Amino acid sequence: MPVTDAVSSLRSLLSELGEECDLGAGTVLWREGDPGDEVVLVKDGVLQVVHEGPEGDVVVLRSLESGSVLGEIACLDGYPRSASVRAASDCRISRVPAAEFRELLHRRPEILEALLLQQAQIVRSLTGQVTRNHRRAITDPLTRLYNLGFFTERLNMELERARETGDPLSLVMFDIDNFKHYNDSYGHQQGNAALARVGEILKGTGRRGDIVARYGGEEFVALLYGASRDEAARFAESVRSAVAAAAFAEGRVTISGGVASFPADAATRDALVERADRNLYHAKQAGRNRIVAETE
Repeated sequence: MPVTDAVSSLRSLLSELGEECDLGAGTVLWREGDPGDEVVLVKDGVLQVVHEGPEGDVVVLRSLESGSVLGEIACLDGYPRSASVRAASDCRISRVPAAEFRELLHRRPEILEALLLQQAQIVRSLTGQVTRNHRRAITDPLTRLYNLGFFTERLNMELERARETGDPLSLVMFDIDNFKHYNDSYGHQQGNAALARVGEILKGTGRRGDIVARYGGEEFVALLYGASRDEAARFAESVRSAVAAAAFAEGRVTISGGVASFPADAATRDALVERADRNLYHAKQAGRNRIVAETE
């Protein structure tokens, strides 16, 4: 039997077997931790699967409209409810005790197969949602590069790995030259476009596995695991020359950079960032549109 037919058959059987009742909007059907002692068919209205936070805040995980079946997993595995369910509107539902539901599935194994396929679809959807939310949490929305929080977390991890393995690690800090003047001359919209374009160049120039992030404002940073100072300097020079040669909607854009390496230039995270930032400052002082990697 096709999955859609099996699900339709389940809905009809639950409607026949169940005890029909009404729920007013806001009524809690189940709370997280309640026993899984029944299956519910939504006949009219909308139910919401929600998670209640420790301070009373509520997050809606899913909305279930007419024709939805819920509670079947807890009835099958015997575990308590994993989330709370409440009525988002006035609802009419059909309630079937767990024992009757399990007996129904023994008689109609094709319905069990359909339910398992439905659960697989829900898991895929939730996995995709979690992935998208995680990506948004670690990404700068304008440049699509990693954000400062994710960069800092990875820098700590990679430094620890480098200490254990003896591998080198390099940082390059970049800053768009005279960006305030560019913004003042052409407007914030063009300034944002320039930031996004520089982000594209950085992402396209780096090696697979490099962590390239927006450090803040018009500053960027690249974390190159396994790269020596000379290798990082070559990468930085590639970025500099690519930005200088790139076409921008308004004006010309250049970028300066400072390089620092572990363990050659610094032994700690803060010292490494400070050395890269200091070399960036020297690049600015020396006339901009250049890379400084020399140690003092």
